[in-house]
Amino acid sequence: MVSIDVFSCYAMAGAGAAVGLGLMGLIRTDQPRIREALRLYQGAFLCLLALLALPFSSGDWRDPLSKVAIGVVAMGVCMLAWAFRQLNGRRTHPGIGATVTLTVGATLWLAGFLGSEPLFLFAIAFVFAFVSTGLFVDQGWLILRSAHVTRSELSLLAVAGVFALIWLITLWHNATVAGPYPDHWLHAPAWLLPFSGLAFALLPLSVAAVVFAIVNDRLNQQLRARALSDDLTGALSRRGLRELGERMLAMQAHKANQVAVLMLDVDHFKAINDRYGHLVGDDVLRHLTRVVREHLRDDALLARYGGEEFTVLLPIRGKGEARVVAERLRQQVARTPCPTRDGPVSITVSIGGSFHGGGTSLEHDLSRADACLYQAKQAGRNRVVFSDAPSAGEAHEGSRQA
Repeated sequence: MVSIDVFSCYAMAGAGAAVGLGLMGLIRTDQPRIREALRLYQGAFLCLLALLALPFSSGDWRDPLSKVAIGVVAMGVCMLAWAFRQLNGRRTHPGIGATVTLTVGATLWLAGFLGSEPLFLFAIAFVFAFVSTGLFVDQGWLILRSAHVTRSELSLLAVAGVFALIWLITLWHNATVAGPYPDHWLHAPAWLLPFSGLAFALLPLSVAAVVFAIVNDRLNQQLRARALSDDLTGALSRRGLRELGERMLAMQAHKANQVAVLMLDVDHFKAINDRYGHLVGDDVLRHLTRVVREHLRDDALLARYGGEEFTVLLPIRGKGEARVVAERLRQQVARTPCPTRDGPVSITVSIGGSFHGGGTSLEHDLSRADACLYQAKQAGRNRVVFSDAPSAGEAHEGSRQA
């Protein structure tokens, strides 16, 4: 059996965390979502530096310092999971994220200082198994729902899966096997201990490499989108919609996913321009773009089709999902006034939707969605109307006026 010095693994992990912290500081981007994720990664790597306290503490301070350090490290792993959600467009409210992170640390500190040694070791295994399994499930769900999966996203899934498997086995071992308990705090099966140590040693650098790959993918996508974007709003231009939209439809033809086509139009936009002026009208269009984009996954396409009309192409796994997304967008716009130089301006949108069918063109799908948008306008605005089939003349009203 291969023997391994777990404390040396802790030292390697701490050094890797220092490297990761430095590398995160080198990434520059003007994308708010990516910047927020990078700040979380920096906080996570800063917490992981506490691993250095395990091999280098000694004497009477070794036991309390180790317990404090393990709690801080667990908070760092929790922040990594939070950061990956943020990077993947799945927002976690800062209050919820901070509460979960602090709860993880507090759980280990309470078990370490007030509980028995077996309880502390079980708490360590439980917390790390919980966080790593949560990350694995969250990333797996994202991949299942994504129209385009990158190697970096699959790499993250693999890292999270390996880490989760190791800690689930360690948790089972803690629940079923009593001491002797090791002084390095990893109460794992003897055959698993080398893998556990190496998992800790390689985690920070592995995460840093995956983060770099994912951020690079995101930035390349955004640079490509900017070349095909509308100058005023930053959404795709009509040309960008045609180019990237046709590519999306072609990709979905080989998958089980469908594509929903949404047409959004600002209600009474002419009245807004007449009352407040065209500069405020521009503010409204930029605000609408920001609100819609914040509530769409990264694999969706948002384009300014013309004037105050926008288009969304959304990969979906079922028609019900498209209706839920469309209604959520409608409600979010209605409850989020646009801040302008003349004060907040409340706006609503009407939404028409269709579903891409085999053999139909993007222009045909857009035409059907536009017809449903017209029905939504005629029915009173601030509502969602869907067309269920290319040949059907009926539309489904998703919601009544709020």
